[in-house]
Amino acid sequence: MLRSLPVWVVLAALLPSPTENATRVNPQDGLGYRWIPSGEYLTGCLPDDKQCFGLERHPAKIAVSGFWIAETEVTQAAYHRVMQADPSWYKGADLPADRVGWADATQYCQRIGMRLPTESEWEYAAYGGQSALPAEPLAVIAWYDANSIDSTHPVGTKEPNAFGLSDMPGNVWEWVEDAGFEPKEHLLKGGSFYNIARDIRVANRLSAPPDLRHRDIGFRCASSEWPGK
Repeated sequence: MLRSLPVWVVLAALLPSPTENATRVNPQDGLGYRWIPSGEYLTGCLPDDKQCFGLERHPAKIAVSGFWIAETEVTQAAYHRVMQADPSWYKGADLPADRVGWADATQYCQRIGMRLPTESEWEYAAYGGQSALPAEPLAVIAWYDANSIDSTHPVGTKEPNAFGLSDMPGNVWEWVEDAGFEPKEHLLKGGSFYNIARDIRVANRLSAPPDLRHRDIGFRCASSEWPGK
């Protein structure tokens, strides 16, 4: 007897191949995901970046294959839907899930058929296909120390980038797959509502143990292929 497949797996198989700016909703968590086309970008400190302090990657041109990534950070509503848990310090269905460790973030993404983004995917997505973040005031695109009133804010309330992604810089730090500076550590990207402008840079990175759970740490999921394909 053939084993029945979940409806969402069947539907995913029937969907057309992704095109630039394609958007889909993952029925497991109810969040929207964008297809990011293949491309190249410059990692590490940009030539005119005067805020670097030595923890950034060595400058290099990186090629990235196309992938899916969440339009926003994982919300508390989505996290509860998937994990049946509510670890966040700040409470609100549309606020980003915070106080989430790397292992729990990884498990969440696995449960919806996805994974954490790599550091390169995250950086490429954060730039939105541009060579740098927009020159407009940082407050237009990010929640950070100067405008957050020491709290997270509902996802998607700042201007999205050219890829249609919100809150890549600011709001909460985001876990990525990559190993950190010390054994068993992993990297966080993007800065948070708690950080000053210097920290809200794509090149910036923070290394932390996987069980670190802080009120300014969250995540978003990614995938090389749509779940179920």
